[in-house]
Parts: sequence; C-alpha cells; structure tokens
Amino acid sequence: MARLRRLPLLLCVAVLAASSVGAQNQKGVVNFLTPVNPDPVLQHSKEIYVLNGCAYCHGVDLQTRGEAADLMHSTLVGKDQNGEFIGALLRVGIPQTAKLSPMPQFSDLSDADIMDIVRWIHYARQQGHYKELIAAKDTEQGNAAAGKTYFAQTCGSCHSAGGDLANVAKKYDAAALEAHILRPAFVDAPQSWKLSDRPDAKTAAARQKHLSLLENYSPADVSNLMAYFQSMK
Repeated sequence: MARLRRLPLLLCVAVLAASSVGAQNQKGVVNFLTPVNPDPVLQHSKEIYVLNGCAYCHGVDLQTRGEAADLMHSTLVGKDQNGEFIGALLRVGIPQTAKLSPMPQFSDLSDADIMDIVRWIHYARQQGHYKELIAAKDTEQGNAAAGKTYFAQTCGSCHSAGGDLANVAKKYDAAALEAHILRPAFVDAPQSWKLSDRPDAKTAAARQKHLSLLENYSPADVSNLMAYFQSMK
C-alpha cells in the first residue's frame, strides 16, 4: 500500500526527469538525474534517491524545498552510521509537525534500496559541507589552543602532530592546507573498484572517519585546526 500511495509522486518525478532530457533549455524543467556521477555506485544511489521521491522535497543536493527537514545540516543525520538512524526513519516515516511536512513511510523498500538512499544522502552532505567550509574560510579567526584540543580529541587516535603531521603546514599554503584537512586525497577513492584494487580494512575505516568528520566540521573547527598546524611552523 505504501508503494501505491507514492505512485503519483514517483510518476511526477519520473516525468520531470525524462522531460528534462529532451527539453533541458525549457524554463522550469528540473532534471534530477543529471549530471551523471562518474562513479556508477553513486549514480545508482542517486537514481534510487530520486525515483523514490526524496529529491522532490529534500533536493537532489539536499537543498531543502518547502518544509522538508534540512538534511544538509541535521546533527542527527551527521551522527548516522551505516544507515542505523536514516534507515529506521525511512522505514517508519515522520508525522507532520507545526514546522515540517510529513514524510511517508518506506517500509516496502529493500535493504539495498535503503542503503542506496543513505549512501547518497551522506555523499551529498560531504559535497555540500566541503563547499560551505571552503566559502567560510575568510570569516573565521582560528584559535591554536582550541585546535590542539580538537586535534587531540578527534584526530589523535590515528595521527600525531609531532609525527606524521609535524611539517604539514610547511608543505602547503593556507588554501591547500585547508583542503588537505577537509579532504585528504585518499578519501576520494571511488565507491566501486576492481577486486584487485579493493582497499584494505584500515584504509577503508580511515576514509570513512574522514568523510564523517567532513560532514560534521564547523567553520570554527577547521579554522582552529589550521591555526594549530600553522603554529608549529
């Protein structure tokens, strides 16, 4: 029954997506499915997210429409691990409140479809937060002491300011240092790979940790880390 209740919405989304392919220049046409993500796993996840109606309210890039919840800045979504929070909400739905529109339950979706939606939400958050944090770099004055505390609490289990990161501020200018803090190169490995290129468990865990941090950094966190690393020059 839940799928039948969503059918009109899904048809609407499908029509919009199909129409935009042949009428991309027509005013008002929304193309939810392009541009195509170069990673086939992420593109598939995007399509599942769109075709189940999520993009209609939350936006394909989490730019909220109307009274839908702001997934980009939700602290609860930021704490989600492997869909344990998002997946549960998708299964039961959310009733209407004074501030938010209701969200239907998606109890009939497969576990694979749920995880595809979860994957796209986290990916879109990471992309959006990166852009926001880069844009905020000129508005925050860093505090080295606060950065040292944050580093010890959040990064110290894997990194050492006097070891592997001792000269990081000497290697990069300010812009490159910020980008390195936010997205070390290894975190942008594709979601799909040849079996021979499969990352080891330690690398995969480190990548997931960095991406989770990217979703949850505040501009102050980044500025403080920058100040801390620069103070060690």
